[in-house]
Amino acid sequence: MSFVRKKKNKDGKIYAYKVTSIWDPDKKQPRSISKYLGSVDEDGNIIPSGENRKIRQWKNEINTTENEKLIQDFGDGFFVLESIKKSEIFTHMKNIFERYPELLLLMTYRICKPGAMYNCKLWLDGSVLSSLHKNELKLSSQDISKILMYLGEESVQRNFFRLYLKKNTQNGKNVIIDATSLPNKINSEFSAWGYSDSGIDFQFRLHCVVDQETKKPLFYRNVPGNISDVSTLQATIEELTSLGVKHAFALVDSGYCSEENILLLRKAKIDFLTRLPAGRSLYKNLILNHTENLETVDQTYQYGKRALFIKMVKIDLYGADGYAYIVLNPHKKAKDLEVLINSKNYDKELSEKEKKLELHKFNNAGIFILISSKEIDLNDIMDAYYTRQTVEQVFGVSKSDLDILPIRCHSNSTIRGYLFLQFLLLIIFLEIREKLKEHFTVDQALMALRTLKCKVYDSKIIVQEKTKIHKKIFELADLQPEAILVPNSWGI
Repeated sequence: MSFVRKKKNKDGKIYAYKVTSIWDPDKKQPRSISKYLGSVDEDGNIIPSGENRKIRQWKNEINTTENEKLIQDFGDGFFVLESIKKSEIFTHMKNIFERYPELLLLMTYRICKPGAMYNCKLWLDGSVLSSLHKNELKLSSQDISKILMYLGEESVQRNFFRLYLKKNTQNGKNVIIDATSLPNKINSEFSAWGYSDSGIDFQFRLHCVVDQETKKPLFYRNVPGNISDVSTLQATIEELTSLGVKHAFALVDSGYCSEENILLLRKAKIDFLTRLPAGRSLYKNLILNHTENLETVDQTYQYGKRALFIKMVKIDLYGADGYAYIVLNPHKKAKDLEVLINSKNYDKELSEKEKKLELHKFNNAGIFILISSKEIDLNDIMDAYYTRQTVEQVFGVSKSDLDILPIRCHSNSTIRGYLFLQFLLLIIFLEIREKLKEHFTVDQALMALRTLKCKVYDSKIIVQEKTKIHKKIFELADLQPEAILVPNSWGI
């Protein structure tokens, strides 16, 4: 039997001995044999005889060295996920959505690598997010379908919009309302044959409402492709009103321009500005009676690099005072006239109806007309109208940067969920773009961050050296990876 005995000598140092009890056959009694083991340090550890402290520490470090498990992509996934967490909608998502951790990973994938959602798990395997969020990696095709079905529920979307639009209930908002086509081959209640820029397509129509001041998307609706835009404005405004949004001014696309909609806006006490379609009788009367003296010096205005002639005419707009703004672009007029002259058949004798039509085309060259419920300064009218390009840019982001097309969902519930997911992605993407503007596009930033790797160990993650570009992108987004790389907070 053996045990360790520690003794303190006169010099105050402690030494350790191994004491073994044996039987002495000569004396026929037990006795002890001691073996010197070494000195004892202040922590109570035995320093073996002949071994100094540095050698012992080195051995301990060897024994506690962690194994490097793998190298993963760090920059892009971390950047987007943390940007979502800093977004104004994150709190709403966290409070409303079930399985929001999986939703965050799905959104991160869709922004970093737009494409088919069934590839999400494959992408995550190469990202540090798979090491940080092992419990949230339930993202098979079936899991994603369940998430989309949940997002497609009317109650879920309405609860989100009530929270998201809450800050818009205090004062009236200036909004832009426009629509775009989403061609698809899906057999659902949303798809129908309808007109689009490319002709007649089997499609949805997506109507979007954007804040004119902040350029943020506020709300969206989707309707079948065979429902004309002009018949959807009332439902859009009523839904926004039910969600607490008060309108002060609406900039609506020409597709919504009709007597019914203008009377609707007046009844709701919403001022408006829209382009008057060329086929309306009001348009033809304005061209016939108010364009003869349009090209005069006192009616010249400059918008950017364009020189324009603008004339305001007070009109009767369906029973109330209104204002028409006749805008002539001389550069476009020259191009339109050249096309008309080159296409003219000089050998053909025209009927009276054809002569009137041709005369109308010549009088209409280079002209478009805006109508408004209130008087707008002629120096500001073009700025007011061309803010509508904001919503066109929003549609462009959805189609080009976030790959809203093609739509790969097939049930009505997952289609509704998919469109809602795209709306959430659009909000996040535009927030990121706003932070990076004038320095990087979102695509450039994500491509650069993809090169930032990390090494994953048993209990920690070490981010590799960052370049100046990496540091600049994190700085613009107000993100500091070093401050977040704490094992407990990363769930490792």
